Amino acid sequence: MRAWVLVLFLALGVWAQENPASPPPDLPPEVFAIARELRCPVCQGESAAESNSGVAAEMRRLIAEMLQEGKTEEEIKAFFVDRYGEWILYEPPRRGVTLWVWVLPVLGLLLLGLGLFAYFRPRPLPKELLEEAERRLKEPPR
Repeated sequence: MRAWVLVLFLALGVWAQENPASPPPDLPPEVFAIARELRCPVCQGESAAESNSGVAAEMRRLIAEMLQEGKTEEEIKAFFVDRYGEWILYEPPRRGVTLWVWVLPVLGLLLLGLGLFAYFRPRPLPKELLEEAERRLKEPPR
């Protein structure tokens, strides 16, 4: 019984937490969607939508202003790429050197699959071994 009560309290704690994927109330969802695709220049591993740093807040404000001016998502991303470089994008473009980021994992999986296939494929037994086995089967038991 105590275990169920503990599980219930843990589940309620998880359920009561604020959803981190929901946009802040002062920003439109479009701003949050674009900011989620941009890295925070100050924080490590956080998008501009998740970060609480001043730089990320300024980025979200700039995105909102650009959207009000009628700029597209691609134009907004291009602005930040011009300002910070391509590392600001969470999804690197599929061209040039970053093309290898997309191609190498697929090539690695293909090579791994071929290696596993070659290792585990059934190999025919040598003819001498088969003849020896047939001879032993025909002999009477000792």
